[in-house]
Amino acid sequence: MVFVVFFFRVPVSLYLNKAKGVYDLVSNVATGEISTNTILLGDSVCKQFYKKVKNDEYYCLCENQSYELPGNYLLLKSLVDGDSNFEKLILMINPLTLTSSLNQDYTYNYFIKPFRNQLEGLEQSELDYINTTFPKEEVLKYKFSNFKMPNASNTSEISQLDSLNISDINMKYLKKIDSLCNERGIVFKMVSPPLPLNNKEVVERFSKRPEAYLKDYFLSVVYYDSIDSKDGIHHKDADKYILENSPQLDALLRF
Repeated sequence: MVFVVFFFRVPVSLYLNKAKGVYDLVSNVATGEISTNTILLGDSVCKQFYKKVKNDEYYCLCENQSYELPGNYLLLKSLVDGDSNFEKLILMINPLTLTSSLNQDYTYNYFIKPFRNQLEGLEQSELDYINTTFPKEEVLKYKFSNFKMPNASNTSEISQLDSLNISDINMKYLKKIDSLCNERGIVFKMVSPPLPLNNKEVVERFSKRPEAYLKDYFLSVVYYDSIDSKDGIHHKDADKYILENSPQLDALLRF
């Protein structure tokens, strides 16, 4: 038992953790120096299409939807407070993620645990919510937890609603991302990654908002045949899509 506790308290144990990519991302952003023209932040759909894009022009830091916009805000804050140097930010995230409120099944594993040392960058209302909803730091620090989120958001149920809204939490941190970019002279835009066509009706049910970056966001969505999706949100052969649609993917990155 002592060996097990020791093993799951050292980073090497992350090789047995499904959330390893998020831990690596948080660590790399906190300790590394990234110099590029444009940073990409976002979810796993963004990662599917842009994960190999790491050069002087664009650098992809997209990983997972479960940390939503609060997590992306913390990543941005870590970048601008550190030694990274970039001029533009693209936030690329699928629309349904915006309806959640840090209440997804894997919020604990993909956000709370990996971002533990960065959570103090959130506002007090979110810290209070986290402290009353999720377990404190576990003895098995780097083990993927079996914690079940009470009343977790269900995207399939959400997608059936007559109208959809960006959650208050995600809207708050989207505004904070925009504000931080303005303060630091970073050009910001928000786009959607390519989505299967069965998302079109859902996207069109989102309530309209006045923010210019959100108007552009909902206009940015490009769709592909739903038969090519493996789960209703991810492409089943992203490499093939990239090969056949590179001009379209490049266009999403242009300002």
